[in-house]
Amino acid sequence: MTSSLPLRPLWLTYFHRCVFVALLLPLSLFSQLALAISAIHIQADSIEAPAGSIKNAQFQVSLKGTEPSLKLQAQVKPANEKEFIPFDLSCGHFQTEEIGKIDCIDGNFTAKQIKAPFAMRLFMRSGKALAHNSEPDLSANILFSHVNFSDASGLHAGENLAGQLKFEATHINDTWHWNGLFSWVEGELLWQPFYFGKAGNKLEVKGTFKQPMLRVQDANLLVNGVGSMDATAAINTQTKAVEDIHVDAKDVDFAGLYATFLKPLAEKSVFGDLAVTGKADWRFEFEHLEPKRFNLNLREASIDDHHGKFAFYGIDAHLPWDYDNAQTMMLSYNRGHLLKVPLGKAKLSAEINRYSLIASKLSLPVLDGVLNFYDVSAAMIDKQWYWHLRMDLTPISMNGFSKALGWPEMRGQILGKIPMITYANKQLDMDGAMTFSVFNGMIGMDNLKIDDPLGVAPKLNADLLMRGLDLGELTRTFSFGNIEGKLDGDVKNMRLENWKPVYMDAMIQTSEGKHVKKISQRAVENITALGGEGTAAALQRTFLHFFKEFNYDKIGLSCKLRQDVCEMGGVESTPTGFVIVKGKGIPSVNVNGYTQKVSLEDLLARIKRITDGNSKMIVK
Repeated sequence: MTSSLPLRPLWLTYFHRCVFVALLLPLSLFSQLALAISAIHIQADSIEAPAGSIKNAQFQVSLKGTEPSLKLQAQVKPANEKEFIPFDLSCGHFQTEEIGKIDCIDGNFTAKQIKAPFAMRLFMRSGKALAHNSEPDLSANILFSHVNFSDASGLHAGENLAGQLKFEATHINDTWHWNGLFSWVEGELLWQPFYFGKAGNKLEVKGTFKQPMLRVQDANLLVNGVGSMDATAAINTQTKAVEDIHVDAKDVDFAGLYATFLKPLAEKSVFGDLAVTGKADWRFEFEHLEPKRFNLNLREASIDDHHGKFAFYGIDAHLPWDYDNAQTMMLSYNRGHLLKVPLGKAKLSAEINRYSLIASKLSLPVLDGVLNFYDVSAAMIDKQWYWHLRMDLTPISMNGFSKALGWPEMRGQILGKIPMITYANKQLDMDGAMTFSVFNGMIGMDNLKIDDPLGVAPKLNADLLMRGLDLGELTRTFSFGNIEGKLDGDVKNMRLENWKPVYMDAMIQTSEGKHVKKISQRAVENITALGGEGTAAALQRTFLHFFKEFNYDKIGLSCKLRQDVCEMGGVESTPTGFVIVKGKGIPSVNVNGYTQKVSLEDLLARIKRITDGNSKMIVK
């Protein structure tokens, strides 16, 4: 596949030249017999060939002087094209020193958006008596330089291409034995979506042709920055069917392979901007253009997302695939991270059966716990992936988890279960509620749906609930000031686009039931900063500033987010705002909020200042 990319404009050129040679051989013979003729003009209205058609062809040969010249003008239509393309071919120095040998020096080929200077030597043997001579029956050697081409779409272009194209063929016992070389040593090539900025690529190929089978017995492609690949193939020229293809690549540079071939294909996915290292071997086989077998091995490889979403280091993988027989894949890595959460050393295995993958359990060490996947099943149907699995998380230290995410240092543990998750038609759905135990309470998620989770702009919809969170643990964790009590919360109709909140109805409030309800002055200051200054200043002007803590009846704060604007609320409304903390008993204090509409960015900035311990009262 890769070798055909840089060859198509050259193939068009080569097609033109081959037709030219077929008509010119009799001319070369004639020029040997009639040197007194000073000029030759040949016109052909139409020429049909299996590779395409030529019309309005005009040959002009000038034999004046010591350097004869040749010009060819025609219109060509390759077999797979719809329209004729006009072109000009000229040889500034054209010579035929002996029958069957033609040299074209200082040649130039031009067509629409194509300019290709070249030099060419062609040879065609005549006569059966010479068939067993050591020289081939047919040979061509073309040197090209400063070749430039493009198309109207801008998807295919080459600039300053230089290299060599050679072909030889010998006819023995009704079979043609042939070999060829394409060497590209200078210039840049764009063949959307692939860009080849490095020259130094070479294709060497040899094979046989016996009607109707064209066999590629040995093809070697060297791609600069990637490595070397070997291939064989069998093509039926009558049915135009590619019957067998075998490709082997050993010790290929994984970084070069990704940058040249894989990244352009994955550009619009989560795998489109990676840093990779390591070595790779692979082998694949096709029968009648249908995949038959595949084997990919990675050694000491790494994959690191430039956007920090994930990374895996020290990868060793054996990924086999067979159309007829089930295979076992093995993958291991030494370390990594997922959304900044560290991953420990893991070794995974699963069964691959044609277009499905099955694993009873996969375990990923995460910090000091383990994330387990159960009943993993995935299948590709009509070129779309479908899968399902269950998950649970063994206890993980909140201290390490919070540090990994760059949050304030937390205490305790996090653990939980995730029910069946399914993925179909680029949408992830969760069947049931996902629950986690944290801060001596429970956090759950329900109605989870993620559209295109592996795309560049995923969309998430979910509902969150929090029950019985210990405010003492929570506030000490975030250096918020001390609040004793229990907290409930609900986040309904939460919607994230590219992992950023754009819509939700969120409310946190004091849990029902009997429990100690006290709040420190420092916590009052920080809550005030969330709802707008004013209360804290008033507090400082009264005797209440002598108390370190107060009793309260209810605490509540809400946000109705629409795009980037959050409409704030509390436990109840006031003529000028809303109540965040409603006091009770002696001493008690009410905390009111006055800014009812605030941008999400500003609200998050306020929270960050508070949790960083930088919030200070403003006294006027």
